[in-house]
Amino acid sequence: MSLIDVAKSGSIEDWDAEIGAGADPNELDSYGTNALSWMLKMESKELFRHAILNGADPLAPYTIPGNVIFDVVSQNKESFLQILVDTISVWKNSKYLLTRDKNGNTIFHLAVLESAEPLWEVLVGLLTEEIVSLRNEEGRSVFLEAIVEDRMEIVTGFLKKFPDVVQHKDREGKTALHLVAERNLHELCSLLLEEGNVSLETKDELGNTALFLSASADAVECLTELLHVGANPFVWGEDEESITRLLDREKFGHSFKTWKDFVIQKAILGAGYVRREEMIDYIRKEKPFKPEELSKAKLVDLI
Repeated sequence: MSLIDVAKSGSIEDWDAEIGAGADPNELDSYGTNALSWMLKMESKELFRHAILNGADPLAPYTIPGNVIFDVVSQNKESFLQILVDTISVWKNSKYLLTRDKNGNTIFHLAVLESAEPLWEVLVGLLTEEIVSLRNEEGRSVFLEAIVEDRMEIVTGFLKKFPDVVQHKDREGKTALHLVAERNLHELCSLLLEEGNVSLETKDELGNTALFLSASADAVECLTELLHVGANPFVWGEDEESITRLLDREKFGHSFKTWKDFVIQKAILGAGYVRREEMIDYIRKEKPFKPEELSKAKLVDLI
């Protein structure tokens, strides 16, 4: 009897007999998967635990990208996930720790998912600079994956232990600040602005700043925060389109009003605004204000 057949049967006694006879606990079947994969399919939890404690490596890769841990997470198998957590002392030093799935994710990338919280709690102690720097097919590090998953506690932990992660960029050149801005993750946005050494004017591969992306997503909370911490409101993004033309074209009324209110209250009517000349030149070129708005803001003579 092969180990694959034993896995399908769920017999611990037969497993021990085959292992005792020299069988490889990580052998692959004709589909390129292994015995642990079949135990998961057959819901054989007792054998799954026993096999890991007796030589089967849950990190061992299939023929195609992935391993049984990715299957457990993707299928949201809570009981099997708990077994993986319970047995981490056995498999954490595996030579396959950085096995990837088809999207280039390591188990560290997937562990930031809400459903995989117990796995993250036991994996976080294994993080190194090397692991933190690994990218998936989207170009995202584990930190950037935690950003897009809106995992506040995980992101906070990264900023404290690996502060340089705030400089990470994905394959589109987007930093964490870009990613939170375009998703309107305003709590993370606040965290990055308060604790991360972020650059407000960094542009992605298409030439967009975080502020421009917040405008393009009608992410008014992030847009407001970015404006009030000093992001340049007079910028152009991809296709050389200004924020105001974008907001007008997309009919993002609330965001457009927020931008106008900021310019009037903090720039036009404010004393000593450092971007005043830039602002006046921008308004002349882009004409974001209606005549009555210019008159009310006492800008008619300037513009």
